[in-house]
Amino acid sequence: MLVIRLSNKHNKTINHYFSNTEGKKMNWVRNLSILAFAVSVAAIAFALLGRSYFVHHNLSLLIPSIFFTTIFFLIGYKGNMQREIFEMLYEQEEDNADKEISDSPENDLKTRLLKLFEHDKIYQVNELRISTVCESLLTNRTYISKLINDEFEMNFNEFVNKYRVEEAKQLLLSRENNKFTMEYIAQQAGFGSVASFSRVFKEIEGITPGKYREKQNNSFE
Repeated sequence: MLVIRLSNKHNKTINHYFSNTEGKKMNWVRNLSILAFAVSVAAIAFALLGRSYFVHHNLSLLIPSIFFTTIFFLIGYKGNMQREIFEMLYEQEEDNADKEISDSPENDLKTRLLKLFEHDKIYQVNELRISTVCESLLTNRTYISKLINDEFEMNFNEFVNKYRVEEAKQLLLSRENNKFTMEYIAQQAGFGSVASFSRVFKEIEGITPGKYREKQNNSFE
């Protein structure tokens, strides 16, 4: 349970740092923990059966070993990949600690934040991080996170994706929308992949991008 709580906490935390969270979440930890628990139960069951049972079922002894070996390999492999994410978070926290909080009034910072997204369209940067926004506005992560959380009642990931979905909707609604592939629209809106684009679009609009375009085309006829 502790592992699951920690992985859920991590998944929530990265939403405050990254606009694209694909490959950065730790759902694999929860899944492997559940699998490890299931294998442990099976191992206990085998132990209760006793050595006499395995005299005629020698191959059964290999099952727990194979499962645990596989799990340990996956934990090491995925953990090594995840280390890069933790290093990113650590670097951003260090940068955050070194910067002064902007002396600009909150309303002025909000205005500049909206300009950065609505006019400069910084959300189109594929791997946009909150540290990039902080550098553009000359402030730190804590201040920007608080502003987005308090003023817009969203985390950074949700804030960025709101703009990306609106950009995608404009492309889907354009008169030449049928010539744009989903890959092109996802890229132009700033999403890391079509799968991420479709998932986020459906979460916000309640419909897939393809169905949304089809619905709009039917309304024009």
